[in-house]
Amino acid sequence: MLRRHPALAPPCGTAPIFAFVAALAFAAALTAVIGGCQPDAPPPGRVLLVGIDGASMRVVGPLLDQGRLPNLAGIAAAGVHGTIRSQRPIDSPPVWNTVVTGVAPRKHGIRSFAHKNEDGGKDLFLSTDRKVPAVWNILDAAGFSVGVVNFWNTYPPDRINGVMISDHVLAREVEGRAMISKTEAPSEGTTVYPADWAGRLREILDVSDPLTRIANPFRDNPSLPHWVLTKDLIRRYEEDGALGRIALAVEEEVRPDLLMVLLPGVDRVSHHLWGTMEPGEKYPERLRPSDAERAGGRGALETYYQYVDEILGLLLQDFGPDDLVIVLSDHGFEAGTALMYLTGRHESDEAIDGIFFARGRGIQPGGAPGPIHVRDVTPTLLAWFGVPVADDMDGRPMGFLESSSHATRVASHADTPIDKVTTRPSGAEDDIIERLRMIGYLEEK
Repeated sequence: MLRRHPALAPPCGTAPIFAFVAALAFAAALTAVIGGCQPDAPPPGRVLLVGIDGASMRVVGPLLDQGRLPNLAGIAAAGVHGTIRSQRPIDSPPVWNTVVTGVAPRKHGIRSFAHKNEDGGKDLFLSTDRKVPAVWNILDAAGFSVGVVNFWNTYPPDRINGVMISDHVLAREVEGRAMISKTEAPSEGTTVYPADWAGRLREILDVSDPLTRIANPFRDNPSLPHWVLTKDLIRRYEEDGALGRIALAVEEEVRPDLLMVLLPGVDRVSHHLWGTMEPGEKYPERLRPSDAERAGGRGALETYYQYVDEILGLLLQDFGPDDLVIVLSDHGFEAGTALMYLTGRHESDEAIDGIFFARGRGIQPGGAPGPIHVRDVTPTLLAWFGVPVADDMDGRPMGFLESSSHATRVASHADTPIDKVTTRPSGAEDDIIERLRMIGYLEEK
């Protein structure tokens, strides 16, 4: 039986109970008893949403022209593509939380990577700091199933109709099974929901066969720039591959109405290699690559984009033309340094636009998405599923979507129930903070 949130009932178009005639009385009363108000019409299909953290049109555009991103090109040909406007500060946690809530950071509460604690140190923002329901909470309350893999600030995970693999799962700085957090015992909290997925993840990551045809471009590559921490780049490839495998397993075993996966590798790799995309004079001499390093670094970065495109292709296999597919990033990249070796940042208008691709039933092919903002993603997903968009959301359904013109409204989804698996630390917090420091994200500004 579908579970419907009470706040969804008034806007769904059902006539007031006191007004229906005797012939409809029984049917309407039965509907109220068994499931509350249903959407005006069933959604055309399921939804796949893939976040590619830090993907820039400066890389994607030329690779599309060269035919090197066939899966993104297929989405573009069948639907719309272009850029999506991000927000300030251009930091991943507040931006991705705006993506999944439809509201600005001042409302959702995730303002950065971490906040000062009482001892003067740093504590990570967690899902318990999010002040509003996320799209998966709203859809769960409306009776839809959801699979969420690695979105920012999903620890502690929520009990939902589906699977949630939190962003603390791959926190460990080691390979293979040990990438899974060692704090999976129920008495210590869990990084996934349902809890039995902790063991399932270990089985998934035991698979040694390559996920794609593209080998790790950072392994045994002597042409990378001299400042690059090669071991760190190799791990980014492995982690995106692990997340791809996990998402594919969720799709195969759950087949949720909405599958969401966030791949962070492009962002991490770009922090290291963006200097090969920019003129040398933008950097101090110690961060100026030789001609060979420039060619090698740029080639590795482009190959990494191709690798992510192949992961996307695997995820697309179960999603047909009637399903909605959205691929987006939270920002682009620009020249800049952090600490001693990083050459890419995202702080100014030069890096504020991310990529955006969408296709699905009712989307006219070959166009641009129009002026869109990261806050518009959640309203668009709700409109697709026939769930009312809240008046207190800052975003709106995107105009290219056929269902956006007749999206219903509700005052708020603020009372949507949210059930956390635990309130205890995952045990991965220190590892995550150290990784953020390594790429300059916890610098004092």
